[in-house]
Amino acid sequence: NSKNRTQCPEAFLAVVAEKLAYTSVMFIQVELMNEFVFQLPRLVDSRLGVKIGPESMEKFAKENPSVGRHLTLMERRMKLEEVWEKLNYLVRRQEEAKARRW
Repeated sequence: NSKNRTQCPEAFLAVVAEKLAYTSVMFIQVELMNEFVFQLPRLVDSRLGVKIGPESMEKFAKENPSVGRHLTLMERRMKLEEVWEKLNYLVRRQEEAKARRW
């Protein structure tokens, strides 16, 4: 209402200033930060993946203690699964040999 604006311009200007501040924050977040937030990690990943080999990438990942522990656990699990498969194979062969004898 134009009559209310002339009676209390400070309140009207405060609302306009708040709306402008909100709009500018949204612009900064959407237009400027979007590029940084979404493109920078992909750029870093692509550069790291291309310039270093798998061994160097694993060494780099192990520099982070939690990632290093996780990678070590994954390696141990893979080795244990391999041993488990070989033991199962040997048990099956032994059972087959016993079955042939009888």
